Amino acid sequence: MNIKNKVVLITGGTKGIGKVTADLLTSKGMKVYVTTRKEEKVKDNVLLLDVTNEELVKNCIDDVIKKEGKIDVLINNAAYGLCGPIIDSTTEEIIELFETNFFGPHRVIKAVYPIMRKQGYGKIVNISSYAGRLAVPYQGIYSAAKAALSIYSDSLRMEIVNEGIDVCTIEPGDTKTDFHSSRTYTQGFENNEKAKRAIEKMHRDEQSGSDPKAVAKKILRAIKSKRSKPRYIVGLQVILVTVVRHIFPRKFQQFLLRKYYGLN
Repeated sequence: MNIKNKVVLITGGTKGIGKVTADLLTSKGMKVYVTTRKEEKVKDNVLLLDVTNEELVKNCIDDVIKKEGKIDVLINNAAYGLCGPIIDSTTEEIIELFETNFFGPHRVIKAVYPIMRKQGYGKIVNISSYAGRLAVPYQGIYSAAKAALSIYSDSLRMEIVNEGIDVCTIEPGDTKTDFHSSRTYTQGFENNEKAKRAIEKMHRDEQSGSDPKAVAKKILRAIKSKRSKPRYIVGLQVILVTVVRHIFPRKFQQFLLRKYYGLN
């Protein structure tokens, strides 16, 4: 598929996987817009967007259409993590995370869908995580939101494929970015030694994880495909997780996870 001059919108694209992806797609001749929640960072191809705000979503989409007249590819990348014991998570914290990580992509898709339908073409790429396939202790709320996003994407794909709109999910494993810097923590997290040990392990894994360029290349592959696969996994870690899930019973999977994160 000819991707040159395709118009791309990436939510949360000023750092990490989003920025690396924006750089790669731009180098391939695509017109890429990324978003930020900070007004002082708005310039040229960097647009103001908070995915939890309906009005800002509409304004952002309108801005791209005003500049380009179309949106060929939407990449829902904006997200953050919540760490700590589930039992200590407040309902407000859980709702706030889902507002960004799950309802946020839905808001943007709802705004872009009529445009893509009118065009008769569009590609929607939702960035999920391997944590949506296998529950991670002390990051359960994040895992739940990513699992919800993956299932949402699978269903949406089936519903709108005949309208010329292709939907897929990218599920990276640990990736070497500064994602941990945006994590939030439940109250009293610092007093829970098991939780601290598990999260420290996650941080170390991320710092030795896959190059974000590997994720960007998988996104590019999905965009170039006339009909993408429903889900793409990235990284050896996710391949191993997939094998473990298919071979071992869930009880044993959880035993391995507890051992891996030092909880036994």
